[in-house]
Amino acid sequence: MNADAKVQMDNMYRYQRYFYDLTRKYYLFGRDRLIAELPVGSQDVICEVGCGTARNLIMLAKKHPGASFFGIDASTEMLKTADANVRASGLIMLAKKHP
Repeated sequence: MNADAKVQMDNMYRYQRYFYDLTRKYYLFGRDRLIAELPVGSQDVICEVGCGTARNLIMLAKKHPGASFFGIDASTEMLKTADANVRASGLIMLAKKHP
């Protein structure tokens, strides 16, 4: 991703990240059902591309504690929120890298 696109992503999500999950409910119908029914094994490794606030990863990690979960997002601002949300959830974060 070039620097201009990265700046645009961060500008877009700098403030939106605080209410992002509330607004996604109306755009992503069926997401919670999909997460609830996703067959995840105890040794599986799941990577969500475009993880945003880590909402989906946190839900999955709580339901499947033996699996490993990773998130990638183009927005450093969203990753800051994801980091805070993972910490607040009580889940262990093994590694992180904010570009």
